[in-house]
Amino acid sequence: MAIKINDIPPEGLTLELAHKLDLFDKGIASTAFTAVLSFKPSGAGLLHVEGRIQAEPLLECSRCLKSFPYEIDAEVSIELMPASTVEAATEHELARSELDTEFYQGEEIEPVAIIKEQLLIAVPMVPLHDANCKGLCPVCGKDLNEAGCDCNRENQETFGAFSVLKDIFKK
Repeated sequence: MAIKINDIPPEGLTLELAHKLDLFDKGIASTAFTAVLSFKPSGAGLLHVEGRIQAEPLLECSRCLKSFPYEIDAEVSIELMPASTVEAATEHELARSELDTEFYQGEEIEPVAIIKEQLLIAVPMVPLHDANCKGLCPVCGKDLNEAGCDCNRENQETFGAFSVLKDIFKK
């Protein structure tokens, strides 16, 4: 659902969206979201976008690899600027006010692309289903949250699955 820039009235345009999208490019639109976004022209092709996005994507715990729902409730406030206003050959350091500026090309913008980007920014770099997650045993691979194992991890070198390779490098 693209919005034509010229069709946005001077007083602005507010969209309420509720769809599913393929957040992690897996080929299945599995992440449902709701969003309320307001687009207000600021002159010279500039648009101010404000609103709120809510979603609950399934993430994978970085320690134990279990899938878990992660609640996102993100406030959005960005400036959209035509890409033609930036000279391609010049370089300059971004000012603090430019960090929330994004660029668009052509005569229309795609709100779902903006929503996807904002959701990806809100996803933690190292997702954990619980801060106290014990993870997997590096020796046998058992989930240590469910039960302990009898593996001796004190004298284990930290090679894990690559421990066979250590002998090759010693020769």
